[in-house]
Amino acid sequence: MVASADRKKDAPSRIAVLIPAFNEVDGLLKTIRSIDTQAANFEFFIVDDGSQPAIDIDLQNLVHPANLIRLPENQGCARARNTGLQQIIERGFDYVALQDAGDVDIGERLKKQAFHLDQNTDVAVVGGWGEHVDLSGRHLYIHKPPTGSREIRARMPFSSAFTHPACMIRVSALNAVGLYDPSYPNSSDYELLLRLTQQFESANLPEVLIKKENNPASLSLGKRSRSLRYRLRAQLKHFRAWSLRSYLGVMTTLAFMVIPYRLILAFKEKRGHAG
Repeated sequence: MVASADRKKDAPSRIAVLIPAFNEVDGLLKTIRSIDTQAANFEFFIVDDGSQPAIDIDLQNLVHPANLIRLPENQGCARARNTGLQQIIERGFDYVALQDAGDVDIGERLKKQAFHLDQNTDVAVVGGWGEHVDLSGRHLYIHKPPTGSREIRARMPFSSAFTHPACMIRVSALNAVGLYDPSYPNSSDYELLLRLTQQFESANLPEVLIKKENNPASLSLGKRSRSLRYRLRAQLKHFRAWSLRSYLGVMTTLAFMVIPYRLILAFKEKRGHAG
């Protein structure tokens, strides 16, 4: 089921903003507000992943067009995102910007990333740095992944070189490599980005583009060991026997499996940033 609010625009939108949500109305509204004020020409695709009760938000007061896609039951982020992506692909958008309910865009993120993709036609995905905060909004650290394609490709066998909800992806690249793989429920973003960066060039803009909320109940933190297992599975799927980084990446993930996350987070907070 799809509900939409349409606006007349001077030019057709080339950017779709994809936001899956499950029982996160307040966080979703905060995210939408941070994006809706931006000057870029875009359209929202919000996927309600089987929330109970169903997400009910007013689309009519938004500046930009919005589509609310309702799934009858919870299917997980990968399938929810794929449902939105299928419509985005069918509608012929050039770029899709990713976001998570509860996170906040900073400045003109969409305009900057679309400009970068326009100017660099060999780049399939562009991300940016992200400020991590706790549920009260207190600063924890800034994630500063590498900016160049070569450095990103070198990092990916170890862990993601992106802040996933700060990414914008070229839709034609998704057509080439495929969508999210639901068989990696806790690491589908990492597995997709592995495919993209192996086949295409990539980049991260060297500035903070989102404020990301570290929720202890989220999949990445609350179920960290499961997430690491799926990361390891993705690393083994894309393992390259001639690459030392593939071996080191697997060893690093195995080491993280036995290190308590609170120690890693404390280290990041002490440094104030993370590469």
